[in-house]
Amino acid sequence: MTLVIAHKLNDRITFSSDSRLSFDGHGAFDKGIKIFKVPFKLRGPAKSKEDFNKYEFEYDYGLAIIGSSVNAYTVKESIAELLPNLQYMSYISDASFFSLADLILKVYRDVSMALSSTQRERGLSEILLGGFCIKKGRIRLVRFFPIIKPDTIEYTYDEILPEDGISFFGSAKALGEQIYQADKTLKPLQIIERAIASGEDNSIGGNPQCGGFYGENFKISGVLKKKLNYDGQTYTTIHYLRGFELDQTDAHKKYPYLFVSYGYVPID
Repeated sequence: MTLVIAHKLNDRITFSSDSRLSFDGHGAFDKGIKIFKVPFKLRGPAKSKEDFNKYEFEYDYGLAIIGSSVNAYTVKESIAELLPNLQYMSYISDASFFSLADLILKVYRDVSMALSSTQRERGLSEILLGGFCIKKGRIRLVRFFPIIKPDTIEYTYDEILPEDGISFFGSAKALGEQIYQADKTLKPLQIIERAIASGEDNSIGGNPQCGGFYGENFKISGVLKKKLNYDGQTYTTIHYLRGFELDQTDAHKKYPYLFVSYGYVPID
């Protein structure tokens, strides 16, 4: 039910995906959010009352979900509660990115075990998480995933894209790889768009969505997509945010006179 692409080139790291959520043969929802920004905040030992509200480190991490939406959204919400509420206790505390991954793995395992006990493989998900590692001084990426064995399911994580490259995940992984191998000049959003338009895998659909690291922090971006007009010759640029079409043409003329301020990435 997903195609997610992680891409790293120099210091630019992005997550891109489609926006379809499928419901076991009972239709699909093409405006599912699959890429998120989650805050990471770390306090030091409190020496006074004022220290309780002071953070020594604050970064925005990036997260992408694959697989069971119930599993993935539950884990995502758990991560979003965990990461902004951390405190190191002393100089022996380890706040490296992999130590955070160890904490998150416990949540991921507990949620997955509870759901897979009744749903088996349908209750499983994968999670991609990226963030600034205080210890290494750079962005690192990990993937949380299940290992399905005949009599049990194990849960683990590993590092992805330690070097420049592109990785594909989800039910349409093979289709995404096929499109990329045919033309390696394509950007992740273009691969997602072609995979959706091909109609070869109905587990993906909707519109592309993306987010990326700008310096040390992850930001969600809107997507600019050209739509052919009825005359068959001219195009209109459509703004999409998390798979939703966003028309702000007359935002300055109509109540409540509010503009949604996002950066946008063109597909073409």
